[in-house]
Amino acid sequence: MPAEGGKTDMERIGLFSEMEYITVGDKYVSQFNRPFNEAASKNKQMLPGGSKEMSDLQAGYFDPHFVRIFEGEGYINLNQVRRRDMVEAAKKNLGKAFLPSNGEKKPCGLGSYYGTIGGPVPFFSAQSKPREKYKAPGKNLYTNPGKKGTGYGYANITIGKQFSHSADFYDAAKLKYK
Repeated sequence: MPAEGGKTDMERIGLFSEMEYITVGDKYVSQFNRPFNEAASKNKQMLPGGSKEMSDLQAGYFDPHFVRIFEGEGYINLNQVRRRDMVEAAKKNLGKAFLPSNGEKKPCGLGSYYGTIGGPVPFFSAQSKPREKYKAPGKNLYTNPGKKGTGYGYANITIGKQFSHSADFYDAAKLKYK
């Protein structure tokens, strides 16, 4: 670190040189080293205007005598003022409020060209073209409808033959062993 006012390491050794500044040659001054408000330390400081004396006498006012703000005014009831204004506004009304008519009905629906730019187009006729009566095509494959039911509780519905039932006792082996 150089001492105050001394040369920097680069200036002493001379092998390396610091890049030149774009300015006239001023050294860089960090913004953190500058005071917060430079103008506060220069020229005259902000000075107060001195002490202000208050007075209850007439000398403490600008006018030669004390003037009241509402001098000569009486008490005003706000409800009376509102009613008076409503009566004056009602006198200005000549009749009932203006109610506009509904106007003409706008045509809409089938065959209406209301709202279109060019109106009806002559190439598109509203009449249907004559056509032959529709004949449904025949069925390609005839099948027998399936049997109803799931198979449980109905005889002879399965693909193969029904199994024959033979009684089998629960304890047949035990009874045979005895």
